[in-house]
Amino acid sequence: MSVQAIEPAMSPDRIESLRDFLALLKAHGQAITWPESVLPEPDVRNVVVAAGRDNMYGPAILFDRIRGYPGKRLAVGVHGSFSNLALLLGHPKGTPIRELFFDIVGRWGTSKADLRRLSAREAPVHQNRIEKDINLYDVLPLYRVNEYDGGFYIGKANVVSRDPHEPENFEKQNVGIYRIQVHGPDLITLLSVPSHDMGRQIMAAERDNIPFRIAIMLGNHPAMAMFAATPVGYDESEFAYASEMMGAPISLTESGNGMDILAHSEIVIEAELIQGERLLEGPFGEFPGSYSGVRKVPAFRVTAISHRDDPIFENIYIGRGWTEHDTLIGLNTSAPIYAKLKSDFPEVAAVNALYQHGLTGIIAVKNRFAGFAKSVALRALGTPHGLMYLKNLILVDAEIDPFDLNQVMWALSVRTRAEDVMVLDNMAMVPIDPAARVQGKGHHLIIDATTPLPPDVGAEAPRIVSPPTGEEIDRLAQKIQQLQAGEGQ
Repeated sequence: MSVQAIEPAMSPDRIESLRDFLALLKAHGQAITWPESVLPEPDVRNVVVAAGRDNMYGPAILFDRIRGYPGKRLAVGVHGSFSNLALLLGHPKGTPIRELFFDIVGRWGTSKADLRRLSAREAPVHQNRIEKDINLYDVLPLYRVNEYDGGFYIGKANVVSRDPHEPENFEKQNVGIYRIQVHGPDLITLLSVPSHDMGRQIMAAERDNIPFRIAIMLGNHPAMAMFAATPVGYDESEFAYASEMMGAPISLTESGNGMDILAHSEIVIEAELIQGERLLEGPFGEFPGSYSGVRKVPAFRVTAISHRDDPIFENIYIGRGWTEHDTLIGLNTSAPIYAKLKSDFPEVAAVNALYQHGLTGIIAVKNRFAGFAKSVALRALGTPHGLMYLKNLILVDAEIDPFDLNQVMWALSVRTRAEDVMVLDNMAMVPIDPAARVQGKGHHLIIDATTPLPPDVGAEAPRIVSPPTGEEIDRLAQKIQQLQAGEGQ
């Protein structure tokens, strides 16, 4: 079955489901159905890695001939390129990353959420229901994402959970992306560190012996997948945030265990925390590009599964970058940091935290006075994401494009002096940083590559050459490309 046969192509503001988005991508040449039968390993991995080499134009890939899984369908690379993100946001293919960043920033807080309700009978996700003899291996075409993973992983689920003490509070209902390892037909583990919303809820539920249930949504509205990992506040709804950012409605229904879920998800797995139970989890090839260790992780028992007819299992390739993981969450890591900084420091021009979930970030800022950029950096470390992820921070002048690494490297080369480097050691850090001496601890490195101002020594530096820029240069560059293309014919 081809992607185009699933649904007619739709405009971005009418997308309700993964199927709609695949049809849109197909119409723009950004989704393909793999024409040959494949082995779950290593064929799927190899195809996805090859597609991921082109992070601007790489397509989504649908596999529907997977050996050992007759009749099962698998989609990968759905958010694997910036052109796919551009189409989701209503832009043409090839839209520059900087423009996508400012588009997302511009949507922040400018629209109201439009959340609609469908009854369980109306919701496509409830077309099929499994409550007995649950076997995840029968439902999902599982495979190891990376060669030395410790088992089968579900890497792109949106997991819904309610605050144990305020289960009726919609805003405190969390939706996040967490790695999930399958341990048995109805047994899984879910990794969430204490700084995550889910981690907080698990700790509270176990401390006070409160039943804790989750709904694992697979194959979701593409905006949900894109924005669920955005570090919004604990009492801010990710459903509402995704609708606001898309400026479009999102339809919800209720899972069998009482969670709000997307009505058009492909598959929803309902599960309950096994209080006090921990299972060995890992290793797993994670976003820093290295395998995580093996640790004891909370275990969940699967209690039911709902799915659409002929469901699509959507998964992700994650590992040493560049991967779909980097494309999926990079801009939505950058935008909240920018918004937090901009509210306090209007001089902040842009933030690029695309790399390894923001382990390295670049902030462009107009220096207000000597040492100002370093203060901005320290504020960034106090943002929800900066606390655990902003390991290396580079500060550049506002006229430097932080998404243009040639410009960033120029600033590093000619602006930085020894006194412009700060190291804050023995700080909290995401526990899967492979460079850490102790898991969960690490350093924050700040490099101030901005122009010094008085009374800093060096403020009277040589005048910098400013090459011509603007519309005339853009026009000439386009003409050169046209002439070059003509010469090549």
